[in-house]
Amino acid sequence: MLSRHSLTFSLLLGGLIAIPPVSTDLGLPAYGATAAALGVPEAAMTLTLSLFMAGFAAGPLFYGPFSERFGRRPVLLAGLWLYLASSLVCLFASSFTVLLAARLVQGFAASSGTVLAIAAIRDLFNGAAGQRKISVVMIINGVAPLVAPTLGVGLLAMGGWRLGYGVMVVGGIALVASVSFGFAESIARRNPGALAPGALWQGYRRVLLHPVSGRAALFNAFGFGALFTYISGSPIVLISHMGISQSGYGLIFAATATATVGGTAVGMLLRRVRVGTQGLIRTGLLATLLATAGLLGMNAFGVFRLELMLPLMMLSNAGVGLAGPAASYAAVRDLPELAGFTSAVLTSAQMLMAALASALASALFGLLGPAAMAAAMFGFALLAGATYLATPYGTAPQVRE
Repeated sequence: MLSRHSLTFSLLLGGLIAIPPVSTDLGLPAYGATAAALGVPEAAMTLTLSLFMAGFAAGPLFYGPFSERFGRRPVLLAGLWLYLASSLVCLFASSFTVLLAARLVQGFAASSGTVLAIAAIRDLFNGAAGQRKISVVMIINGVAPLVAPTLGVGLLAMGGWRLGYGVMVVGGIALVASVSFGFAESIARRNPGALAPGALWQGYRRVLLHPVSGRAALFNAFGFGALFTYISGSPIVLISHMGISQSGYGLIFAATATATVGGTAVGMLLRRVRVGTQGLIRTGLLATLLATAGLLGMNAFGVFRLELMLPLMMLSNAGVGLAGPAASYAAVRDLPELAGFTSAVLTSAQMLMAALASALASALFGLLGPAAMAAAMFGFALLAGATYLATPYGTAPQVRE
């Protein structure tokens, strides 16, 4: 089994958390080809993201308590096997309906990696060490959005839209093998009563009503909503409306994903000079608010120039990358005895917001056209700001860690 302090263990955790961006971003360049092959409008392809995220949102509510009862490792393996099976169905889907159903199950299965990786970090690390481990894992995870769209373009050129799902199958096999041989059980003591209705109610109630955990999870979810609005809406705005080539889109997406990773890296550096959790969240929030307001203003005046839009999209993503890991750790920090529950709430809220963002982008495109993406991103940023201001201590007050 891998040492918890090893780089290989961090890579494994990063791979588990990278399941959702790989499973979503890999297929973005193939929107048009998939829609044409299955006989649906291109705008309907956002439903594949919505259902994936809906499944992802529901999964943590299952995996969190079950991992408290049976342990992280067996529940994680069950989720990864289900991810592998659903990816196979996506690969061989004969209709859009089958693809949508498989994506729903795939999202439910994929959440096992994210929620249990975060729970394992809380099981094994405390204080600043836990914050650093989450940041390191998030940086590793950030490589996935850099590679996935560009890889998706190459796979589309090589053999069509199905090859992307083939890569997901291969990734599922690799993760099952890695967890089987490298992931030791992390939970110190299992809770035999974790699945009792009363225990479920009390566990989730404690997390949601906690003055920091619940609000930090909601803040993180709204930030991710802004990020995912860009992820789901950018193919239509950049490729369909602005006429950017698929290869050009891959480069643009890589640049904005690099900004997200850069925001997380800056957060690690600021942490070393004793910038607290609240300061990281506030700085990231301001960056995202300013950037999305700028994008909305450009769209309001009909300005669609890539050289102006790209820096703002990068700034918005960098803000989420800076604030997200800090808010994530704040959400799980204060309730170590409920790590499975807090990780479930954090992940479920994030993915519910992602599903809403994808569906909202699809609905607003019919009303606002390409301005829909900027309007939704700014709306989510405002909601994140309201959540931050909802407590006199900020979303995650500074504490000695």
